[in-house]
Amino acid sequence: MLLHLFSIPGEPFLADIAAAARQILAGLHRPLVAYLPAAAEERHFVRETKAAFQGIAEVRAIKPEIHSAAQMRSVLDRADLLYIPGGNTYLAAKRLHTTGLMDDLRKRIMGGLPLVAFSAGTVLCGIDILTSNDTNDCGCTNFAGFGLVPVNFNVHYPSTEGEESRKRDARLQAYAMEHNRLMLALEDGANILVKDGNVKVVQGTVWKFQAQKKEHVHDNL
Repeated sequence: MLLHLFSIPGEPFLADIAAAARQILAGLHRPLVAYLPAAAEERHFVRETKAAFQGIAEVRAIKPEIHSAAQMRSVLDRADLLYIPGGNTYLAAKRLHTTGLMDDLRKRIMGGLPLVAFSAGTVLCGIDILTSNDTNDCGCTNFAGFGLVPVNFNVHYPSTEGEESRKRDARLQAYAMEHNRLMLALEDGANILVKDGNVKVVQGTVWKFQAQKKEHVHDNL
């Protein structure tokens, strides 16, 4: 299993995502990226994503709210990489659970399909999505994530101390205590690599929350 998880996609647009994809797909003949903007509330940014991946891979979008199961499976069966961007995490979970795509994708990723994700896409990789910063306006009722890593994720964690970080800390620590669960909070610019069961901070700042304890993750989890 190979995951590259980010808080933001990088600048210029999708720079970090494209760099991770280039590394994964190097040497493959005409690689295909399955682009899953399931968290998109309005625009899907398909054109911009294809432009960012130009010279790296062909991009085919999968839209659970539009495409049939057969259409989505057709793309996934040929995909060399799965890319899940940001948006509203609850909306993504609702769409993926409703279509049955959540279980299908979990099996494919655990079976070897590499994943690159940021923001909501990163939060989806945890045990559940309840440590998202989003609001559940869509009426999502199944909060299970992919469960690819035995933690919960939070993204866009404040990079400076202040009222915002204190409120975030209180919320995350309360959840950690109630559920006896480990949480990783990524500041913007952070990148986590999950490979063969190992969780490593590649760049940026990542915080680990457990009960009433908060500390930096400097290298391996």
